[in-house]
Amino acid sequence: MNGLTWVARTIMTLLALSMLASLSLAACTGAGILDQVSRYRTTAYDVHLEGNYAYVANNEGVYIIDVSQAERPQKAGAIHTGTAFGVFVANDLVYVAGEKGLNIADASDPTDPLPLGEYASAGNSEQVRVDGSFAYLATSMGLEIVDVRDPGSPTLVGKYVTSGGAKSLALHGSYVYLANPKVGLEVIDVTVPSAPEKIGTVFGTQNAWDIHVQGDRAYVACNYTGVRILDVSNSGAPEVIGQFNDHDGGEALGVWGDEDRLFVADNFGIEVIDITDPAHPFEMGTYENVNGAHDISVDGTLVYVAEGNQGLIILELEADQGR
Repeated sequence: MNGLTWVARTIMTLLALSMLASLSLAACTGAGILDQVSRYRTTAYDVHLEGNYAYVANNEGVYIIDVSQAERPQKAGAIHTGTAFGVFVANDLVYVAGEKGLNIADASDPTDPLPLGEYASAGNSEQVRVDGSFAYLATSMGLEIVDVRDPGSPTLVGKYVTSGGAKSLALHGSYVYLANPKVGLEVIDVTVPSAPEKIGTVFGTQNAWDIHVQGDRAYVACNYTGVRILDVSNSGAPEVIGQFNDHDGGEALGVWGDEDRLFVADNFGIEVIDITDPAHPFEMGTYENVNGAHDISVDGTLVYVAEGNQGLIILELEADQGR
């Protein structure tokens, strides 16, 4: 090998190593946007934050976990209902959606929650949201609206049956947004709770699995087709204004967002997406040490993930990524 050839090959090798180093550094920087703070071992399908507590739906019902010290989560109490898939808390009452329907408990003392009432839904209840006198259930049959003015005796008021059932829902004005994996995001007018009426289905939201509404934005996790960003300033006519799909083959099963960032519970990891320009979202970073994430909720710089069989995991955003 002559000297010139050796020099040329050496330069090419150094350039290649430099490029790989740069790519690795970039990947590490992106991946390091979230750090694990702690983990609480249980099953976990949904998580709702209320004060110093995380309410976690699991195979037994709901665990109430004290997260006042995020690095040391401790079980405070439990509501035993059988397998639960969704949970919502309002005015010290815990609403549990599960295989037996809707259960209601008083958690004014989180260490000793008291069962109050139950309602047997037509199908498995996947998620629950409450507004005033009514609880709204996403079920394997569609939408059920339950009068909860007397929490000891919840009563069916109205229902909307849909093909494919529903996995999640959100309330916005006098509308329910129903995440239906088969047809997409359905818009249901619930002005008259006893007679819910479908207004339409949002184009481009097929495989809808989870939904989070923040102000005039809605974020829809669409399973293996990624995430859709919606403008809901016209409550009855949501419109897709952006989408994100990282093509990693994962399934977007949970989503939480504000006007700047989107957090996606992908079954392969947690993705943080910049959505300051919703038409052009881009990935800021990921946390990949997750297997089977189902739901996600965010409080400040802390990110709470219901990680299926792995339990509740608490992550923290890098300091320079906080609000």
